[in-house]
Parts: sequence; structure tokens; C-alpha cells
Amino acid sequence: MNMSKDFKDKVVVITGASSGIGECTAILFAQHGANVVLCGRDERRLSSALQKCLEKSGGNSDKFLIIQGDLSDASVRQKIIQQTVDKFGRLDILVPNAGIILEESSIARATEDAFDQIMNVNVKAVFFLIKEAIPHLEKTKGCIVNVSSTGSTLVYPDEIIYSMSKAAVDHMTRTFALGLAPKGIRVNAINPTLVKTNVYRSYNAEGVATFMEDYGRLHPLHGRNSTCEEQANVILFLASSDANFVTGECIKVDGGITLRGASN
Repeated sequence: MNMSKDFKDKVVVITGASSGIGECTAILFAQHGANVVLCGRDERRLSSALQKCLEKSGGNSDKFLIIQGDLSDASVRQKIIQQTVDKFGRLDILVPNAGIILEESSIARATEDAFDQIMNVNVKAVFFLIKEAIPHLEKTKGCIVNVSSTGSTLVYPDEIIYSMSKAAVDHMTRTFALGLAPKGIRVNAINPTLVKTNVYRSYNAEGVATFMEDYGRLHPLHGRNSTCEEQANVILFLASSDANFVTGECIKVDGGITLRGASN
């Protein structure tokens, strides 16, 4: 399929677009001719991601919009959808990618504040951003691609709150898919394995590096962690017309690691 033809002039909103999977996804959509709205908390990193999109897309700045803000704030979620429609007149694809993980997500170190932060960003913000987008996606018969995690099905005692939040995203994906199917809106998700991104920035850097190296070797396929580009490619597929009859699916992009069972 000619992806550039598939996404030419489509309007895509991506949260958490300033780094990692979100940034790679924004760049990929930009390469294929889409109008891209990049959303995130860090304006400097958003500007950097925008420059990469411009380089890959031919340099037409009119095809892009940056929206800075914290998704746990309802007014920011409303602003994202409203400013997108004000600028581009439509919304075709929503990728609620933004998520957080904190060291206080473990059984031993869990705090109520960490619980609230993780659930607010990873679950509540995703739910209500989708709700804001539904009227516009109905007009375009658009689609939603959520970003979950292999943690939604594997058992990680050190990441219990994060894993719970991603299990909620999986079920949210299936439920929205069924509820929105009569409106012609498709809803799917990817479940990435570990990808080297800024999501672990609150952790000890040396410890994270060792953990990532050790975890990478556990993957039956390739014996390494995934790249952001590998995850973005599957998001692009799920948003494309090739996936026109696919909805309610949570696609593991995990190098086979979940086949190993509970906590690896």
C-alpha cells in the first residue's frame, strides 16, 4: 500500500510526542504527508520533535501544530481537540501515547500520590481525551490507536501501579471499540515491550541502563529491546486503510517476550 497516499492531508493528534514512541510516530506520519499535532509537557523537546518532522516532510510548517500542556488538566485536553479542529478543520487519527511510570509504582514503595499521578495520566487523561475527540472522529470515520504495554498482561511487582493502568487501557480499548463501531470509529492499541525512552527519567540512570541491557536479552526474537521506530510502524499500520476491518485489538509488539510467561 502507498502509505503516503493513505495519510496525505489526514489530521493526526499524538500526545507524548516530544520523545520516544510518540516522537517517532509523529515523524513517521509527517513522512507520509499527514498534518500532525504534537502534544507534550516540555516545549523545548516538542520544538525539537517538530524540527525532525519538518526535515522529514519537506519543511511545510503549516502542516504542524504544537500544543504544550499537562494532559491531567481537563482544559488542556479540550484545548488539544479544539485547536486541532480550528486549524485543520477535522480530526482523523488520535494516538493517546503519553504515559508515565514512577519508582513509587512498586508494591514496596507505592504511594497514594504516585497512584493518582499514574492513573490520571495513563487512564483518566486517555479516556477523556478520546471522549473529547469522538464527535470529530465520527465525522471523518476516523480511528484511535492507544499505546498500552506488555505490562498489562505480564506480572511485574516492581511496576504494579503502572501495570494496572495499562491493563485498564487494554480494556478501555476493547470497550470503546465496541461502543464506537456503530459510528464507524475504529479503536485499537499496541502493547510495546521495553523501549529505550525518557519514560524512566525519574529512575537512577545507571540502574536503568543495566536493567535495559539485561531485559533486552530476554526477548526470544533478536535478543534485544525494541526501537521506537518498530512501535511506530505498527501504529501507522493500525491507523491505515489496510487495517480497515480491525478494531478492539491490542497488538503485542514485543519480540515474543510475553510468550515466556508471568514475570520473565
